Amino acid sequence: MSEIRMLRTFLAIEQHGTMAAAANHMALTHAAVGAQMRTLERLCQRQLFDRSGRSIKLSDAGRSALEQARAVAAAYDSLLRGVADKDSIEGSITIGATVSSMGLLAASVIQLKTQYPGLNVRLTHSNSPELERQVRTGEIDAAVIVGEPRATRSPELWERLYDEPLVLLINPTVVPADASVASLLKRFPFIGFEATLLTGRHVTSLLRRLRVEVNPVLEMNSIAAIADLVRQGIGVSIVPRLRHAVWDDDPLLLAKPIPGPTWRRHIGWYEFGRQPLATAIVKKQLLAVLAE
Repeated sequence: MSEIRMLRTFLAIEQHGTMAAAANHMALTHAAVGAQMRTLERLCQRQLFDRSGRSIKLSDAGRSALEQARAVAAAYDSLLRGVADKDSIEGSITIGATVSSMGLLAASVIQLKTQYPGLNVRLTHSNSPELERQVRTGEIDAAVIVGEPRATRSPELWERLYDEPLVLLINPTVVPADASVASLLKRFPFIGFEATLLTGRHVTSLLRRLRVEVNPVLEMNSIAAIADLVRQGIGVSIVPRLRHAVWDDDPLLLAKPIPGPTWRRHIGWYEFGRQPLATAIVKKQLLAVLAE
């Protein structure tokens, strides 16, 4: 968790009077504010709040820490302004991504290291709901996630990066590639995408539109794992056409377009709250890689 974010939340509590008001100002849940303050107390090794009454108030130690907190936040802002005028970016940030998006993000970070050797970017992966939660609580700085297009306002930002259409993935050495999508779905075992996730729900909706009853053999939440099973001839599957996948060069995989209108998986950049300059640099590099 970013210590500077915790300091800003601490200052917001003092400025607005209560944790509830600070949570509203910082666009956090009350629970997230409480978790941040408990972590800050553990790091400072002192009790910053008096929790003996019905309401939580700053303790004597908390009031004495205010000026230090203001000074640290101001120095951090000054540092960012100074760094922005220089050719090099230094510091450490953590960026998350879904497993299927990690390849593009990792490629972007590798390219950045040659330009900014002092920049340390740690990568982590999880599913989109968990990554969004981690960004909102300050555990990570930003994430590349799956999400529906939506309008956001500060301090929340979701910016669409690219789309991935749904396709039927088959092994052309096992499955007749010239057959229709509907006939292949009816004839061969079906490897499903986990139905509780956004992509899985849209795959289920598509099957209803196609009026096809499949023969499910298993359900997974990893596109790479599904593709590997298709390579082995276990069955066919409907998955997003990964932007960075090299399926076109794989003789054991063929992505067949699905007739009619289909849902497209939207991949976006998600951040919450004020971000270090390094976070913007990573996003800019990711966009540059996508434009290549």
